[in-house]
Amino acid sequence: MTRFLSSTLLALLCLATTAFGADSDEKPSRLVFGFQVAYGMEDAIPRNISHINMLYAQPQIGIVAWNSPNSRLPMKRFEVISEGMLGNSVHPGGHIYGDTLLFRFTGGAVRKIVPFVDVGSGPLNTTIRATELGGNTQFLSQAGFGIQRGKFVAEWRYFHMSNAGLVKPNHGFNGNMLSVGIRWSRRGN
Repeated sequence: MTRFLSSTLLALLCLATTAFGADSDEKPSRLVFGFQVAYGMEDAIPRNISHINMLYAQPQIGIVAWNSPNSRLPMKRFEVISEGMLGNSVHPGGHIYGDTLLFRFTGGAVRKIVPFVDVGSGPLNTTIRATELGGNTQFLSQAGFGIQRGKFVAEWRYFHMSNAGLVKPNHGFNGNMLSVGIRWSRRGN
């Protein structure tokens, strides 16, 4: 697993190096890349059981499905993003890896700050041993908002993780996640 994470981070670094070196006079492509680091924490609602805390990387690749900066609509751009989840649970321990399909709705810039809303869900494989989770297969559904300035991104999301009734018990848990990272798009003709 460590070798896989190292290889993934190296590949993302190579992509970032080529993306940042692109000529700014060229128009952006529809392909978007990103990398965020996130910290998620279980809510103590309705009961305070195990205090699950997670730290993970979120490599992203997406496509701009609609882009209309001059639109009268509050939404100026729509993206479909595949976001990975690679990391572990700081407490009570265990790995987490999987993928989420995100839909990103981006608004218009206000003083060079661009707001966006993310909504998505996807499967995970985890070895977190907590009373809230039954089995290794879990599903993470989430929604939140963030801001982007230049290539830098900060985001908050609310999420629910459970196994969708595949294994008993299926209590699941809700939590909050904060992340920071970068986003870029390749330039091309």
